[in-house]
Amino acid sequence: MFVFTAIIVTHGREELLLKCLDSLRPGFNDWQLILLGNGDALSAELREKARLLTDHVVFLDVETRLPPGKARNVALGQALGDWIFFIDDDALVLPGYWDVVLPLLKEEKIDVLGGPDAAVSGMNPVGAALAIALSSPFCTGRTSARHKALGAKLRPADDDILTSCNLWVRRSALATVSFPEDYLRGEETLFLQNLAADHRRLFYHPRLRVGHHRRSKLGHLLRPTFFAGFYRSRLMKEGPGKGNGAFWLPAVFVLLHFIAFLDAPLFWYLARMYVSIILFASVAAGLQTKRPALIPLVTFLHYFVVFVYGLGFLFERSWPRRRRDPSGTSV
Repeated sequence: MFVFTAIIVTHGREELLLKCLDSLRPGFNDWQLILLGNGDALSAELREKARLLTDHVVFLDVETRLPPGKARNVALGQALGDWIFFIDDDALVLPGYWDVVLPLLKEEKIDVLGGPDAAVSGMNPVGAALAIALSSPFCTGRTSARHKALGAKLRPADDDILTSCNLWVRRSALATVSFPEDYLRGEETLFLQNLAADHRRLFYHPRLRVGHHRRSKLGHLLRPTFFAGFYRSRLMKEGPGKGNGAFWLPAVFVLLHFIAFLDAPLFWYLARMYVSIILFASVAAGLQTKRPALIPLVTFLHYFVVFVYGLGFLFERSWPRRRRDPSGTSV
């Protein structure tokens, strides 16, 4: 048995994963690391780096790429730690993290623990602007707390403010709950809802921050944003958690564009109102982060993310359930 097991599922991001591994230094050797190459074999350099971190490493190579939930479940089959630490391959533990988390792992009242991710230095303008936009409630609603510190101390949490790129779960809690395997996006939300339904106690600490590299090209953002909306819609119909009407707002936003064909003056009035709001939010965020040059791009990404997310949400509502979903997964 170990204090914790860190699980990292990776595919095609070796440079970022090396940075992630370099940050996993809790200050002792009594922990386990599981690396799963999801459709992409782990290189010799990665294996050597991992072995330098701890004596307890498991390497798993999967030839055919699996959905995120299924890949994590495969890795969980090899986990021996009292706690499971899920961290994404493009994230890294920030200074001070271990000083905060290790005492909290001894708290009997905590079954699930997490914190926000944060922008890292060195990202290109698209990645840096995306990090700012995602932390705005006008872009991601209440889930914006996943991307910025909420409050100043430990607090009860739910699936809206926790993220699987930075998540601790007692292994005993996983005896009855596993990751859903038929979700390309949003599997973390359903996983957390299932844990809450199983009467597990979820907590959030704002100082448990990891750095998270964001996608550097707009084209790479289309698919994950669309499927985030698609699977959020499905989850609201099928998941155990309560439905949140706020997640309908991006879909309503998309539908409002049809007003342009019915009443153009009204459409432009509403469009100016919305653009003014997100411009104000982008200016405030750009100045707060000392990146004023990114304000136009942050404004655009507010619009882009909400619109594409809303398209995905609406598409799922109109997609016949017994056919295959647009990702190719049988449904």
